[in-house]
This record gives sequence, structure tokens and C-alpha cells, in this order.
Amino acid sequence: MGERLSETDLHRLRAALGRKRDDLLAARRANEPGERGIAEREAEAGDEAEQLIEQEAALRIGAFDATLLADVEHALARIDDGTYGTSEESGAPIPLERLEAIPWARRTAAEEQLRQRKR
Repeated sequence: MGERLSETDLHRLRAALGRKRDDLLAARRANEPGERGIAEREAEAGDEAEQLIEQEAALRIGAFDATLLADVEHALARIDDGTYGTSEESGAPIPLERLEAIPWARRTAAEEQLRQRKR
């Protein structure tokens, strides 16, 4: 088994995950109909097609953000239960460098690449 994450590392990664969660929640609130609706209602009728395209894009982004938010919250729960930093697939340690880049990573980079190729 590889080296365990230090308390300092866990604290830093928990803070990064918390910031990401806050950013995603703020983006979700900003995209709620009540927030976007004022500007949209003021747009001219000729802009309807553009509005539909923007709304569709916002829905796709919202779905991605919801998935990412779930991953971030899952990582925070794994910190709490002591399983953070290990691959959910193999149990192998996830290198600190990977966790610093993608704190919500669920598996090692090699496992993720293999998973992506199989799709």
C-alpha cells in the first residue's frame, strides 16, 4: 500500500473540495429561472432562437455541474469516513499530485484512462 495522506494534505484537499462545492452551488443558484429570467424577459422577440440555444446550453452545463457536485460531495464524505485517497476500483492509493489536480478523483489516472477507453 502506498503512503497515506497527511492531516495537512487532507485539510488542504478538504478546503479545495469545499471551495469547489461552493462555486458549483453558486453557479446553480445563478442559473435558476428567477435569477436569469429578468434579462431574458426583457429581450426582444427576435432573440427567441438565441435564448433557446442559450437555455439548452445552460441545461447541459447544469447537468454536468450536478454530476460534478455529486462527485465533490462524495469525496468529502470519503474524507469523513477515512476512505479518501484510495481508488474505489482497486483500493490502490491515488497519488497526491492527482488529488491536488482533481480532488474528487475516484480512481488512479491509469484506471481512469482504461475506463475511458472502454466507453
